[in-house]
Amino acid sequence: MEHPLLFLSVILDALGLPAHGGEGVLAKVLAPHMQYSFLAMAVCVILAKLATSKMDMIPKGLQNLMEAFVGGLEDFITDQTHDRRKTRIIFPVIATFAMYILIGNYMGLIPGFMSPTANLNVTLGCTAISIVMYHALGIRFHGIGYLKHFMGPVKLMAPVMFPIEIFSHIGRILSLSIRLFGNMVSKEILLGLLFMLAGPYLAPLPIMFLGVLVCLIQAFIFMMLSIVYSVEAMSEGH
Repeated sequence: MEHPLLFLSVILDALGLPAHGGEGVLAKVLAPHMQYSFLAMAVCVILAKLATSKMDMIPKGLQNLMEAFVGGLEDFITDQTHDRRKTRIIFPVIATFAMYILIGNYMGLIPGFMSPTANLNVTLGCTAISIVMYHALGIRFHGIGYLKHFMGPVKLMAPVMFPIEIFSHIGRILSLSIRLFGNMVSKEILLGLLFMLAGPYLAPLPIMFLGVLVCLIQAFIFMMLSIVYSVEAMSEGH
């Protein structure tokens, strides 16, 4: 559910551009969820640029915050991989997921903005990147031997385990995308209903406070599952 007034849509309308979706290519590219997805990407790039434009030996301000984020996330991933080399392979994608999804989630709490992650197209796009990444890692580390991950621990059970594993990996697509989408869109719906029924001031505050926590947790879950799937793909099949 989108906010009644979306600032970027108003600006695009004023420029004569299709800001509310439609059938054309430009209309799809400039649909509301794409507008705020591009904005979330821009914020990620701007934060990275500002944090690294003037780096000091003793970090402070935004540089200190970003170094804490990067260092903490790298250590966290290493705790899962137990291998610095593997950490450095997956770190860029995982860090991008963390920043983009976190910023996109929190956008929906700002009046006049929406969470791009409250649209299934966006969450499916992120999920597709995660799925392709960990399968590519599996092939990179094991070659054709990556198929052992789908065969189960007992060779005689391989014909049974293979289709089960295939369905399991398809289920991961639903798990990653729909969980994030469902939580974000439910927050949007609750906020919209409270704004309409109880006014724009005190009544929506409890949901907004809960939304702050939900946005953080859902970004962490998506990131954590992507790490787990990648670590599993890079490990030896049993």
